[in-house]
Amino acid sequence: MGGERPGGITILAVLYVIEGLFALGMGGLTIAGGSMIPVFGGFVAAFGAIYVIVGLIDFAIAYGLWNLRPWARTVAIIFAIIGLLGFPIGTIISIIILWYLFKPEIKEAFGQA
Repeated sequence: MGGERPGGITILAVLYVIEGLFALGMGGLTIAGGSMIPVFGGFVAAFGAIYVIVGLIDFAIAYGLWNLRPWARTVAIIFAIIGLLGFPIGTIISIIILWYLFKPEIKEAFGQA
C-alpha cells in the first residue's frame, strides 16, 4: 500500500469516530425511550437499533481509514453518496468527501491507483 497516511484521511477517521459516538448515543437513548412508550415502542426501539448499527459501521470505517484499508475508502464513498441526500449541509459535506476520496494521491495511498 501507500506510505504515510494523508492528513485528510486522519481527519476523516477522527470525524467517523465522533459520528460513531453520536450514533451510539442516539441509538441508546432511542432504545431506552422506545422501551418507555407503550404504543409503537418496539418501532422506536428498532429505529434506535439502526442508529447503533450505523455507529458500529462508523467505527469500522474509522479503523479502516486510519489503517489505509481499501475497503474503508469504498465504504466511506458509499456513505458519502448516501449523505448527498442530507440537503443542504450533508450534501455539501458529502461532495467534499467524495472529491477528496477520488483524488489520485488518496487512491494511491489506499493502494488503488
